[in-house]
Parts: sequence; structure tokens; C-alpha cells
Amino acid sequence: MSEKIVEVGDTVKFSFVGKFGDGSIFDTSDEPISIEIGTGKLIKGLDKEILGMKEGEEKEITVSPEEGYGFEDPNLITTIPYEAFQKNNIEPRVGMMLRTPQGDCHVTAISGNEVEISYNHPLAGKTLIFDIKIEEIIKKK
Repeated sequence: MSEKIVEVGDTVKFSFVGKFGDGSIFDTSDEPISIEIGTGKLIKGLDKEILGMKEGEEKEITVSPEEGYGFEDPNLITTIPYEAFQKNNIEPRVGMMLRTPQGDCHVTAISGNEVEISYNHPLAGKTLIFDIKIEEIIKKK
């Protein structure tokens, strides 16, 4: 029996732990996730590095902002008066995710009477490290 190797179009079931450079964890798969490789459903850096891996293989992958969620765009950061949150019975916290008419955003800072929010992806501008294990490869038909 030949070893299965990940190719474009294969569906890969993998488990992962996502960390920042300081070792703090930002995400982990409780159950392995299945995703088709090479279709743009995964960030570019992971997609590229998973290609060629074997079933059962484990690997640490470092993903730069260019290959991950991009860089932070300062034009996507704005401030809202604190009272706008109070009027809606919301107690803002840094990291809080919000859905607005302009799209999803998150609170990045609270200072006095202003709350800073960002429409950038929360992981934009960050180098990410993934410890992944290929659990199963389902070959493209």
C-alpha cells in the first residue's frame, strides 16, 4: 500500500493548535477539521504547507501576515463614543466581537469616553504558528 500524500483537491482531516510567537494559544481544534486543500478555504500559508504532507505526519508551520490574515489596515480602525454602547446596554471589553451595519468588528481599546473598534480580522498583522497533524487524507475522485 502506498503512502497517501496531500495534493490539490484532496480533503484533509487534520487537528491543530494555533499559537503566537510567545507560545500563547489563540485557537485549537477540539475535533479534527476537514477541508479541501488548494481551494482558498484555508489561509494561504497553511494551504501551501499542508500540500505534500503524509497521512499521520505532524509539522509546525509558521505563517506570516502576508500568508495569513494580511496586515492591519489603519483605515479599518475607528472610535465610537462610549455612550453609544451605554444606550444599547452593552459593556464594551477589549477583544469583544460586535456585529454592526458596516460588518463584523472587535473592540481594540477603551480610553475615557471613546471605544476603539477595528474591522480588521483579529489575527491581521500577526505571525501565526500552527502545530498540525494530518489525521486522514481523502483523495480527490
